[in-house]
Amino acid sequence: MPGSGELAALAAAGLWACSSLFYSRVRLTAWQINFGKNVLASGILLLHLGLQALVLRTSLLSVDQRAVVWLVLSSLTGIVIGDTLYFRSLQILGPRRALIVSTTSPLFAASAGWLLLSEPLSVMALSGLIVTLTGVFLVVTDRPVSGETAGHFPASVLRGVLAGLGGALCNASGAMFSHLATHTSVSSKSELTTAVTCSPLEATFIRVGFAAVLAAVVLTATGRLKATARPAFDPAILRTYLPAVICGPWLGIWMSQIAYRDSLLAVANTLTCTSPIFVLPLVRLAFGTPISLRALAGAVISVGGIYLTVAGK
Repeated sequence: MPGSGELAALAAAGLWACSSLFYSRVRLTAWQINFGKNVLASGILLLHLGLQALVLRTSLLSVDQRAVVWLVLSSLTGIVIGDTLYFRSLQILGPRRALIVSTTSPLFAASAGWLLLSEPLSVMALSGLIVTLTGVFLVVTDRPVSGETAGHFPASVLRGVLAGLGGALCNASGAMFSHLATHTSVSSKSELTTAVTCSPLEATFIRVGFAAVLAAVVLTATGRLKATARPAFDPAILRTYLPAVICGPWLGIWMSQIAYRDSLLAVANTLTCTSPIFVLPLVRLAFGTPISLRALAGAVISVGGIYLTVAGK
């Protein structure tokens, strides 16, 4: 049976699939989208933390200082840089092709977990990683769909792929740092894996909040804050990506932090990268796109891979 970490990872994948549909249609640059969604999500997360502290009568934040260091690094690599690159890939390639590039993230994460965190992976778990990625590959490389990209900021396919690979690498790095910040049962000969404590909700707020503050500082220093913020918070445009903010940086990242805390890094990162599977029914419901036998086969294969990954954890 999947544990809380695996279930949270799958929930994050579903939420990110929802958010990708909205982000791919927003008439903003990748940097503007990232700045706008981080500022909005920071406010939502702060309200969430405040209500939690009020109801449970606890402090607003109670975070180990070492956890803050890891979370800042996670924010810089995974959200500030990684998300911006992913949004650019999404604009160029569209959701399906961008998502297949993003599924290389578990390979980077598995390598990091093995090399830096001394996380063992059984043959079954490794097989599950490969099978899952194979199924996802079949799904997102199915025949092209008319109108897959909005065409707001076109560029070459190569640039889209390179942006996606860069985003995947940064996402894996961010996942590793988040894992270190929230995982309380890590043991290794390396000092890199010293256990620290931080709740998933606190980790989410710190990661997203730092990304928003850092972007604001950089934009202010370069004199581009007004030019970036004005379109990002225009009410007409804001309505087009507010649902994505709720699904992605609030609920999605929160679920991913639970996954990083309660599961192995490679397992959590693989399961969170099954978003292309969740995109299939969403695209069907939202745009009426038919689901082919190839896509269905890929979905079945991915489910089998998920089972192997969890069973061999």
